[in-house]
Amino acid sequence: MTRRASGDEALMFPTSIRADSSTQRVATFSLGIARWAPSLFSLVALLGLAPGAFSDPPAVRRLTEKEATSHVLNRLAFGPRPGDVAYVSSLGWKNWVDEQLRPEAINDYLADSTIRKQCPSLALSLAELQQIGTDEKRVAKLKDELVASTIWRAAYGRRQLQEAVVDFWRNHFNVYFDKVPLLASHYETHVLRKHAFGKFEDLLLATARHPAMLVYLDNHVSRVGRLNENYARELMELHTVGVDNGYTQQDVVELARVLTGWTCGKRGDGEYGFVFRSEMHDSGSASVMGLHVDGAGGEADGERTIRHLANHPNTARFISRKLCVRFIDDHPSDALVERIAETFLATGGDLREVYRAIANSPEFLGARHYRSKFKTPFEFVVSVLRTTGAEIESTERLAKELEIMGQPVYGCLEPTGYYDEAEAWLDPGVMVYRWNVAIALVLGNLDGVKVGNEFTEEVLQATQETRTKKILEHVLPAVSDTATKKLLLDTGDIREMVALALGSAAYQQQ
Repeated sequence: MTRRASGDEALMFPTSIRADSSTQRVATFSLGIARWAPSLFSLVALLGLAPGAFSDPPAVRRLTEKEATSHVLNRLAFGPRPGDVAYVSSLGWKNWVDEQLRPEAINDYLADSTIRKQCPSLALSLAELQQIGTDEKRVAKLKDELVASTIWRAAYGRRQLQEAVVDFWRNHFNVYFDKVPLLASHYETHVLRKHAFGKFEDLLLATARHPAMLVYLDNHVSRVGRLNENYARELMELHTVGVDNGYTQQDVVELARVLTGWTCGKRGDGEYGFVFRSEMHDSGSASVMGLHVDGAGGEADGERTIRHLANHPNTARFISRKLCVRFIDDHPSDALVERIAETFLATGGDLREVYRAIANSPEFLGARHYRSKFKTPFEFVVSVLRTTGAEIESTERLAKELEIMGQPVYGCLEPTGYYDEAEAWLDPGVMVYRWNVAIALVLGNLDGVKVGNEFTEEVLQATQETRTKKILEHVLPAVSDTATKKLLLDTGDIREMVALALGSAAYQQQ
């Protein structure tokens, strides 16, 4: 699932922070970690290191406007860039959410132009991608550009809700790059991004028909007489109704039979993509969770069955719960999930309206859910880039850091995708690796990335009298953690203070 450091490993850095041994990298910094170690250990202690550490604030109250703005930007976005807090405050967070729910209307020139220039492979058709074949250098470039585009969009993009939900669906409909290297970038663009604000059934069908999913879960070789149940099982267990949620093993077998012949290859028009091959199809009748197909419909039977699963009440609850876990709390109430599921069913799985229902729910801004979630490695890295207004020339080092922390982009082998709950990432080693990134960035040692000019002028060049205020304002807005504030006051160097703030327990919360 994830690679995390053990407690012993996390404390063995007297003069440097050591990366995962598989990378054979040692990050040594000029100031020396030795004199920073007490602060680091204090941060680890502040973290609490308990899965429930962020779930129950002491009092039930309404969030202030400042807290609400911070909460919205940390839940529906990857944190604020310089100027974002002021923008959302002036617009009003509800109006900002409405704006984000229409990403097609948002001008995102900076992110779009950067990606067009730096990641041309994302525009390639499936047929063009197949021509790359086994050329290792070109395949590596495909991966680099896919990872870079993912980081760039999340870090620079103005369509922040889109990036957040695409990240959600990237894990929900996970594929592993190394198994589908010539297919993953097309899948990202033409499936996940294209359908993230549409109907769930259309998104589900798009994944089911894309060669990346068909190959990743082996349905492309499933045929009558040689059934492969992998995709059918994950389609029910992970993509729709949820594990052990109203289906039987016989339903899995029947679904696998219905989906025989759903494969990929060169089509009659010369393009590469989804192909239905009748000679591979099991044309017998089948029943899947109450739906009967007579077998004469071929591909249409498969589509009908997938739409049936997409609109099943159990699917509505399963998807709603996962979205509530992502955007509200690791343990959402059954009542909340049921209300969101009702919206899902009433709108025919209109994802835009489901997102709206979550953002407008009383629970979304409920005080007990304020800063109750723990950032994943990807969320942490991107939020650091956004907080500091970082200028990114290369994402190679960032990709390596994500791998060290256990969350490489498109690097999850298991079809579950990466887990979103705190317990998957909350570990003493987490703080060391995250602090590694923070300190490297503020010291100018994070290859290909540097702190933005605005953050440098506003924070890193702040006077001794204003620096603590500036750090809290720009790095930890709306945070009332007195222990973290005291730790900053006890720290002398401005860059050390910023690194401590970025690596603090409070900054890991969202």
